[in-house]
Amino acid sequence: MAPKKTGKGKGKERAEPQTEAVVPFGKQLAHTDKSVRDLAVRNLTAFLSAGGEGDEGEGGYTRLEDKEMAKLWKGLFYCFWMSDKPLVQQALATELADLLLRINPRTSGDRDAARLDASLAFLGGFWTALVREWNGIDRLRIDKYYMLIRRYVNASFRLAARAGWSNAAVEGINAILGSEHGPMSWQDKSVPMSLASHIGDVYLQELDKVLAESENAPLIELLRPHIVLIARTRNATLHSRMVGSVFNPLLAGLKDGDEYENIAAKSTVDGEAVDPAQLRTALLRAMFEEASQESTIESNRRKLYALVRAEDDDDE
Repeated sequence: MAPKKTGKGKGKERAEPQTEAVVPFGKQLAHTDKSVRDLAVRNLTAFLSAGGEGDEGEGGYTRLEDKEMAKLWKGLFYCFWMSDKPLVQQALATELADLLLRINPRTSGDRDAARLDASLAFLGGFWTALVREWNGIDRLRIDKYYMLIRRYVNASFRLAARAGWSNAAVEGINAILGSEHGPMSWQDKSVPMSLASHIGDVYLQELDKVLAESENAPLIELLRPHIVLIARTRNATLHSRMVGSVFNPLLAGLKDGDEYENIAAKSTVDGEAVDPAQLRTALLRAMFEEASQESTIESNRRKLYALVRAEDDDDE
């Protein structure tokens, strides 16, 4: 196919650069010229999806090592940084999040397992980059990064749904979110609290959206990083924020049926479909059990016991 041509001035034509399946340089992803950045993202998309069944030749994507992944995500972070217009930001946020589901590595083994493994590595690179760069984001850009987080939370759920909400997918995502230096870490005080807070703000909304078009999902396991965080964090503000944005609304929604209809209708407990009342009971039990763990901070233990007691009293 002949290259497309675009007119620039009288009598001038310029061929559009052809997309190549290659990893772009960071300077291309963060270039001041939008057309250069756009081409770099197209090239990356082609590269990540370049694998094929039984493909053993060169040119297909294979999972990047941590150092290469960090370089790639630094470039992608600043590619998004350079997008200033709202519509451009929205389109790029969606495009970057959708990369998670377009990854198709070269493999001679189990293709589904290889895709999941490579996608989780890419997701880990995203969160590592955000934790590393977050404190450098100015107030004029913070909202668009909040939007990018929302897109990635949604894409993570779609990734797990594509894998049938398998243990490998759910536990893989949880391990990234709740890792020692992850965005929902209770161990590393240098991780910005606002990352976990915003994940909590959008988590239920995005899960409910994905469940509208998905099979049943293991809700308690999907909430595991949040349950652990409210038990073990030493930050009282973060504890209150997560309880207020995740657990109180969900418990109320499961009781009254006013919110999160898809979560209420399409969640499982121990692999079995349950009604909203049973789901609510299972969630309270999981919170109580985490509160009783030796690793739980004493002040959090008291708060969680009080919350569970209050919810139980409401049911009587």
